[in-house]
Amino acid sequence: MPKQGHFAKSKQVKQLNSFKVKRHASRPTIANDQLTDFLVVRFALTAKKRLPKVAQESTQRFLIEISGSLVSEDGDLSKIVLDRLKKVNAQVPWQFFKQIVDNWALLQKFLVKEVPAVPLAKRLLVKNQLTTDKLEKVVAQLLAQKAAAISLLNQHQSAGVKQERLAQMLIITISSSGHLDWAKVKALFGPLPYAPDPTLDQSTREWLTRLSQQ
Repeated sequence: MPKQGHFAKSKQVKQLNSFKVKRHASRPTIANDQLTDFLVVRFALTAKKRLPKVAQESTQRFLIEISGSLVSEDGDLSKIVLDRLKKVNAQVPWQFFKQIVDNWALLQKFLVKEVPAVPLAKRLLVKNQLTTDKLEKVVAQLLAQKAAAISLLNQHQSAGVKQERLAQMLIITISSSGHLDWAKVKALFGPLPYAPDPTLDQSTREWLTRLSQQ
């Protein structure tokens, strides 16, 4: 599996889509390291088809990010999601966050239903669910911090306080009545440069580039 915060390579995603869980009478469970594979298959068979086509890859890749920490974090969804979003913030364009927020209710519902049904040796439950409103607030903070960091990129290290103040101002700018105004987010990030992390595989970079142009 990919390093957390680095996304699965496109080849790995294709392999997961075609993964088949092998069951044997003597071993009706799967290993913990097969959890992601199992969930991606279930996602492809159920929830994925209900997503807008344009958002399917982003949502599936985020599912992979979440799944990789479910066992180690004992199903604490809020903790996992907030950590994963922080990890990928530097790599993804703002459009990624919009797709995740727009489709979070469906993805969370899938996890709450499917994770306990995975035939692990020890049943795993999803706890500490995250509302879409809470997710939006977190995303607003991440986007504001990112925009502030890019805007002050060439300033010296003592600009940390200035960056935090700018981020707080930007949160107000891109939010309306407690919700993200995506038109304002687009206007904020439009003039700012975006390029995929060169350490990512080519197909993933191409996906992120296409995403940034939506």
